[in-house]
Amino acid sequence: MAQAPEPTVLVADRVHLPAASEGVEAVRVRAGRIEAVGARSDVGAGARILEFPDATIAPGLTDAHVHLVEWALNRGRVSLLDATTLEEVSGAVGAAAGAVGTWVQGHGWSRHRLSEPPHRRVLDVVDRPVALLSEDMHAVWANTPALERAGVGAETPDPEGGRIERDADGEPTGVLLDNAMALVLDRIPAPTEAERRAAVLDGQAALHRAGITGVHTVEPDSLGLLEELRAGNVLQLRVLQHLPLARLDDAIRLRLRSGFGDDWLRIGGVKMFLDGSLGSLTAWLLEPYEETADRGVQTLPDDVFRDAVRRGAAAGLASTVHAIGDAAVALALDVLAEAERVAVPHRIEHVQLVPPERAADAGRSGIVCSVQPSHILADWATADRHWGGRAARAYAFRSLLEGGAVLAFGSDMPAGPMDPRLGFLAATARHDVDGRPEGGWYAAEALDAATALEAYTAGPAHAAGRRDQGRIAVGAVADLVVWDRDPLAMTGGEFLDLRCLGTMVDGAWVWREEA
Repeated sequence: MAQAPEPTVLVADRVHLPAASEGVEAVRVRAGRIEAVGARSDVGAGARILEFPDATIAPGLTDAHVHLVEWALNRGRVSLLDATTLEEVSGAVGAAAGAVGTWVQGHGWSRHRLSEPPHRRVLDVVDRPVALLSEDMHAVWANTPALERAGVGAETPDPEGGRIERDADGEPTGVLLDNAMALVLDRIPAPTEAERRAAVLDGQAALHRAGITGVHTVEPDSLGLLEELRAGNVLQLRVLQHLPLARLDDAIRLRLRSGFGDDWLRIGGVKMFLDGSLGSLTAWLLEPYEETADRGVQTLPDDVFRDAVRRGAAAGLASTVHAIGDAAVALALDVLAEAERVAVPHRIEHVQLVPPERAADAGRSGIVCSVQPSHILADWATADRHWGGRAARAYAFRSLLEGGAVLAFGSDMPAGPMDPRLGFLAATARHDVDGRPEGGWYAAEALDAATALEAYTAGPAHAAGRRDQGRIAVGAVADLVVWDRDPLAMTGGEFLDLRCLGTMVDGAWVWREEA
């Protein structure tokens, strides 16, 4: 009989358990699981001891909303996250044109950060097609060659659930919103499997350095690649893979169920979009945007949405519903409350603008609220400008929590920054990295650090239907992070100095800071 692997005991100044416990300083790990917790003298016998003086051991973080492959690929594309002028955009595009293939691709621009509106002519600095995804991933900014390849001109109608922005002459500006993005994006040659694989493995290492041990990905076409990585024993993240609505019938026919899979890769819910985004002014609202008659875009008709949720639930498939505006959130709450419950909870992604009388509805119905606190950093001024007084109920984390909802924190990367420290800052202080607005943006909705940590650990585990993840407890998977200090003792900008000393997944180190 083979001997069990030698246990390892991690000793630190503090260990964060699901409930406060005095005298706990050590975690004993064997064969990928937590074998014991307690005092070093009680759990250290016969084990290899690793000491981390003045440090804190906490559960590994799970990012509950990512576009994993897209984010990984974007790490090698033109970044416009810091661009504030059209000259900076054209300069970045021009500089990249000599180092890329047929298409120039980029990401991260925001009309609310740019000094002038985006227009295709700015990108015509190069004679090859250009496609730039916006920061919120609900708009693509294309140049004239790209529009020509896509067959988009003055006479092209808006597709259902999308919009082609046009200038005063009726010509396309090059900005395509929501369902209209596919007109251009579908023309871009797909990256090779080798390129996708290399990007994801490189991105996985970056996630480990940030203390992230799991992700919930909402991309439509990443399951095959992730399964290949899992089968090759190189997937070192716990992944919950959501399925696209377009594959609902296939999933039902194959009898896939939410929760199906193993310790590394599992099926989540069916991803559906009810509206667009605040950044693109396509979030679907009950009342118009400030000083306009526009209520945004409903991207999925009521009857289609209700039918998809019903059929999915009857087949054991949860629903994962993108809803940002209050009209979209209200519809999602109504339909999911009536849906049959399955092994993995139904969930709403973003939940950015909550009707005031509906804050407790998610909790009553067992609906997980998958929210991205770091969006506050870039969105608070935009929300004030376009939602006016309604912004008081935007990103309403405290109200949702007090209403009984389970919160699952994520980044929405690449639509938001991957760094979870920014999520902690936004959730607890509700101001940006420059301290604006002073005193916090609607600070009554702020969370304490312990609740924020739970939303990055136990919350995503609950959302994935996993009892053995997201906590330090006997029998749980040994996915752990060692921080250089106690995140629960930090406030505001202090989180930005938090440092990950080591990340353990399944009892093995996937990242260790050099001593």
